[in-house]
Amino acid sequence: MRNTAIRWLAAGMALLLLGGCTGEPLRNVEVQPPTRGLLHYLQQDRMTNVSDRGYKVTIAAEQGAKIGQDAELTLQVVDPSGMPVEQFTEDMTKLMHLIVVSSDLSSFSHVHPMHEGKGLFKTKVSFPHGGRFLLISEFMPNEEDLTVVKQWVTVDGEEPAREQLVPAKSLETAVDGVNVTLSMMPGLSEVKAGEMAMLQFTLRDAETGEAVKLEPYLGTSGHCVILDESATQYLHVHAATEMSTGSSVMFHTEFPKAGVYKLWGQFQYKGKVLVVPFVVEVKG
Repeated sequence: MRNTAIRWLAAGMALLLLGGCTGEPLRNVEVQPPTRGLLHYLQQDRMTNVSDRGYKVTIAAEQGAKIGQDAELTLQVVDPSGMPVEQFTEDMTKLMHLIVVSSDLSSFSHVHPMHEGKGLFKTKVSFPHGGRFLLISEFMPNEEDLTVVKQWVTVDGEEPAREQLVPAKSLETAVDGVNVTLSMMPGLSEVKAGEMAMLQFTLRDAETGEAVKLEPYLGTSGHCVILDESATQYLHVHAATEMSTGSSVMFHTEFPKAGVYKLWGQFQYKGKVLVVPFVVEVKG
């Protein structure tokens, strides 16, 4: 199985692996903490992130924003010298991708801030409750490669009981009238850290059982975001186009460490983005 995966990779299957972890414990510090407002304070991961390239993103929320309502976020991108970034290159049809997840990974959103010039981006985000959220900004500045900045914000408001991640026994679910099956190779109980894994999502109409016809989403057949339960290991994988069809999308990835991971497949059907979550356990 591993030899097959290696041959496929050599044939040109794309893998995007971002935001590795050094193994050092997370040490968070407050950065310019607002005294009031939706974002109670901001924390920046101090772990080494090989993909941030020294760039930083400062984040602020509009005054008066409330939990469960769209809040306008302002994101300022500065280069390693502290100067605003003037130029960005599109990545998968967008100048910036922003992933927002709660600390227990129960809440997920993927939005695309609009650039207003001089490194300033704005977007609307709805935080479903209070507590800690991880914000992951992806962009390509100054004709450089993809850059990823990860930081935690604490949202003012009541925080619900933490949801525990429980690995799935069956990789089938339904989202917005679409049945989704996830097939893994190696199989669910055999996936190991550091080895190639293939993830295939198959989507069918929940009523008729017929294969659906997916539409392109952000320049490809689908996207898959993956985080481990501590949100230190982050992967963002694009569909393997040569091995995807109108209703079946293949991703190739490599889980960096053993543990429990949550993944979100994202696909577009009838003009709407379907977000499909699964929880899997990766062996050492």
